Amino acid sequence: MRLLKVIILSLFLLPLNHILSGETEELISCFVGDAGEVNPTQTKVVKALANSDCSMVWHLGDITQLGVQSMDDPELEDSFLTPFKPFLKTGIPFYLIVGNHDYKGDPRVYLQVAKDYPSIFHPSNFYTKTFDGLCFFALDTTIFDKLYYFYKRGSQIRWLKEEIDNLKDQCGFSIAVAHHPLFSSGDRDRANPQLAIFLENYVFGTFDIYITGHNHVLADEGDHKETLQLISATGALPGGSPGDIESGKFNIETPGYLRMTVVDHTARYEFVSAENDEILWSNIKVGKGLRQKN
Repeated sequence: MRLLKVIILSLFLLPLNHILSGETEELISCFVGDAGEVNPTQTKVVKALANSDCSMVWHLGDITQLGVQSMDDPELEDSFLTPFKPFLKTGIPFYLIVGNHDYKGDPRVYLQVAKDYPSIFHPSNFYTKTFDGLCFFALDTTIFDKLYYFYKRGSQIRWLKEEIDNLKDQCGFSIAVAHHPLFSSGDRDRANPQLAIFLENYVFGTFDIYITGHNHVLADEGDHKETLQLISATGALPGGSPGDIESGKFNIETPGYLRMTVVDHTARYEFVSAENDEILWSNIKVGKGLRQKN
């Protein structure tokens, strides 16, 4: 009888002990970009993500190198669905963002891909996702990079302003994810004027972190207007690091991805090699949530 009481008491206290010990599941966000070409680098990165402890993965654009025209386009199967099969089998949530190469085809195809694959999330070319005070804003920067998509810009800007207003009191930490960076310490130039205006007005000075692809490097570019810019774009085609790295910055050409955990108002992030899981660079960012501009 006494043994039975001990067992019952132990079962009752187990959840309480779990809470008191601080053992809660950690949310780990990972980011990879420019993984749309089938080659050994892509294989290494996909394998690394499949074997990672990521709670979710954000694809930062250029999902395929040639773009896809329809669900029946061989490029979709050959360059994305088949190479990423080891990762898709894990069921880890996979959030897609479109890049300039995706606009070589019809980026609306990924809306259907997300409907057909339960772990893939892509409800629109721009959307938000929140996790208990951690807010992600997925943006489409190609429409600002390419002049001939000017007619698409107004709807995203109106949506963005409304979402920031709606979520400003809910976001303890804010992250914008998109394809194009504003600036780079590597070989690529700054964003063109029309894209730079959008990023300066609506991203930098508003979000805690801005994470992008496009420049084929892993890079910590530091803060601008108290917004940290990170680049994770070595999913298939590394290249573009400078000869000399500025003090306090990190920029390297190697297969890998960005890994991040956010607790309260602080993000700890690290760039991870897909070659050997080595942590190449790590740092922290203390955020302020969403900062609305006047």
